[in-house]
Amino acid sequence: MKNRSVLTLCLVLILSGCINLNELNRETLKPTICIIGGTPSTEDILNLIPDSLKTNYNFISFNRPGFGGTENEKLTKAKLYELASKAGLKKSDFGVIGISGGAPYSILIANEFDLKHCGIISGMVSKEAFFQYDDKAITSGVMKTALGDYKDFKTTALQFPNIAEIVKQAGATSEEIAIRACFDDFNFILANHLYSGIDYKSFNVDWWHGEEDVNVPIESVELFLEDFPNSSLNKIHSASHNIDANIYISKIILEWTN
Repeated sequence: MKNRSVLTLCLVLILSGCINLNELNRETLKPTICIIGGTPSTEDILNLIPDSLKTNYNFISFNRPGFGGTENEKLTKAKLYELASKAGLKKSDFGVIGISGGAPYSILIANEFDLKHCGIISGMVSKEAFFQYDDKAITSGVMKTALGDYKDFKTTALQFPNIAEIVKQAGATSEEIAIRACFDDFNFILANHLYSGIDYKSFNVDWWHGEEDVNVPIESVELFLEDFPNSSLNKIHSASHNIDANIYISKIILEWTN
């Protein structure tokens, strides 16, 4: 009875012009792309997506624990998939794009949700690949402290000259929450055998990475992608870690549709 009332109300709204059926169909049929930012970041990363892309695609994102005003919580794979699902991601959706520290999450989500595409921009690699070339990475020290005690990580983080900017990017309600969220984020993506159980041959990975990246050295990316036979590594000449992600989001989507 309740369902019949809801259907009747929807029909009345459509017939009265309150709901534009053509517009509703267009929104429903848009391919969904999940965007996952680095550490730290929030779902507000969607505000950077050009309107020209939003016309044709349904972009979604979500806040990881401690970011975007949320509470700190130890992240698990189950929690990650729950957050993606609540954001609107469904099985066999169009794709996911991960930026920097968002790369590991994107790969896990692409596998779990059987997505058609997975794109990575300046992405973080596995723990095993990263520490093969950490002598070339300026992030080596902070990554090592993230594998240890939180107090040591916090002490290191408080020495960063841009700590205020980190808190702002995290969208956190306090410095403590932001630092803890970053610690938990790094701790998760640096877990041993994070990608165990993944069928590496089951999906493509389109990876764009600066040749001069000193946060995640290009050599570690090359090593990591050896496990992904269907991956493509696009090296960006003379580029560092901090490239304009929007340019490469557009490039990745263009490749997917051609």
